[in-house]
Amino acid sequence: MKNAPLLTAALLCAPAAFAQPPSSGRIDEVLVYPGGAQVTRLATVAAGARELVLNCLSARFDPDSLQIDAPAGVNLGPVQLETLPRERAPECATSPLDDNLRKLEGQRDVLTAESSALEASLGYLKALGSGDAKATPAAGIAATADSIRRAAQDALLRQGQIRRQLEELDKQIAPLQGERERLVAANPQWRSLRLRLSTAREAELRLHYRVNQAGWAPSYRALLDTASGALTLERLAQVSQQSGEDWKNVKLRLSTAQAAQKVGQNPPWPWLLDLARPAVMAPPKMAPLPAPAPAMAMQLAAPGSRAAAEPEAERFDPSVFQGSHATEFALPLRVSVDSGTQRASLALGSEKLQAQVLARVQPQSEAAAYLVADLARPAGSWPRGTLQLVRDGALVGSSTLNIAGGGERLELPFGRDDAVRVQIEPEQRNAGNTGFIGARAEHRYTRGYVVENRHTAGTVALQVVEAAPVSQHEDIKVQAQFSPAPATQAWRRQPGLVLWEQPLAAGQSQRFTADYVISAPKEAQVTGLR
Repeated sequence: MKNAPLLTAALLCAPAAFAQPPSSGRIDEVLVYPGGAQVTRLATVAAGARELVLNCLSARFDPDSLQIDAPAGVNLGPVQLETLPRERAPECATSPLDDNLRKLEGQRDVLTAESSALEASLGYLKALGSGDAKATPAAGIAATADSIRRAAQDALLRQGQIRRQLEELDKQIAPLQGERERLVAANPQWRSLRLRLSTAREAELRLHYRVNQAGWAPSYRALLDTASGALTLERLAQVSQQSGEDWKNVKLRLSTAQAAQKVGQNPPWPWLLDLARPAVMAPPKMAPLPAPAPAMAMQLAAPGSRAAAEPEAERFDPSVFQGSHATEFALPLRVSVDSGTQRASLALGSEKLQAQVLARVQPQSEAAAYLVADLARPAGSWPRGTLQLVRDGALVGSSTLNIAGGGERLELPFGRDDAVRVQIEPEQRNAGNTGFIGARAEHRYTRGYVVENRHTAGTVALQVVEAAPVSQHEDIKVQAQFSPAPATQAWRRQPGLVLWEQPLAAGQSQRFTADYVISAPKEAQVTGLR
């Protein structure tokens, strides 16, 4: 394989001998990064060709990134690039959008011509009725009048149909014209490429170049069967590109690598020690000039300038890929992604997992139970992305999947379980003094919760999480008593998070209580008391 040297210059006016007819080749493969894409375009050269000319290329690709690969036996010469305004390359207006517009405008021209012809015929019929036309024999007056009436009626009905058809066509044409104007403003130029070469046989060249107006973001869909705990985690990709050229029937690969991120380390610096020197008074600074008024600042971008015409490209958050190893996803089938503002949603596969379905209650936050799927962390790279949650075939909401940096377990929320009833008893509080002549102040708290499983069948794996007081000072003492005994008093290795965990059969209920005694020096002011 050979890489052609690049030379960006004006096109030579005289074509070389044995030059191929101009074409644009075809885009065969695209590798999309979080903030750009590498496009691979194929071009075929005939045996004996001395030059390859590619026209109607988007001017939005980076010329410095252009590379050309050729098979053995093909000698590549210099490359010349020329960028032309759209009006100087009318042959490039052959996109599906332009074709649709021309087709609709042609239909409108036909209907407009028919309407004008009907208007002329109606004028003639009116002239006949007013007697301005050639007189009709008395014997044929009745038949002529009837014919005029029928012809005028048919013409008026047809005019009404044409008017409605024209209105429908205008509704279809208006958004297409707006989209074409947007594309022209976003990409007002075309680029052509001329490559000198020599080959004794037909060959296929591969052109690689980078565009920045592209990207992708991961998204996911989790489908949970609460009866069996089976969970399907689907990978999706939201792909968008505004490169000015449509990707039709291409091999698409998605990479989590960021081409613009730092690729090396800065050189180390020694640790230098020195004595501080006396500070030197700096002369007073002049006050900065006031910023220009908004109206003046707006005048800096002329209406026809690039800054005014260039639309803001859709941004993809690159932070969603931080903390993940670089991974590529290759779609099994060819796909099409048109240049525009719309995102294309593509499926990247799915994984079958097994989860434990928990009904978790946090009574100090809300008197409700929420379903949680607890499962082993799936292997592989899972960049952070939006997550749709489907429980037993029904969409319950959305969240964010963020596996990077987590532990060995993964928890996914699946909404509220209204069949688990939670009742919170009023909290009981009292205070008093203890010790010799009341040296310490004492506060007592009693909490109670009742959880009932109102499902008609089945057992729920119930979790109740209680936030218990935790002393941050040696003079503050906390005594706690729980009923029934909790599974842990440091849930998720966090002291003070008390976890009750037990199965609760259909129709059964369970009461949970927590009693706290908090004591501190009488004169001390304890923060955090309720």
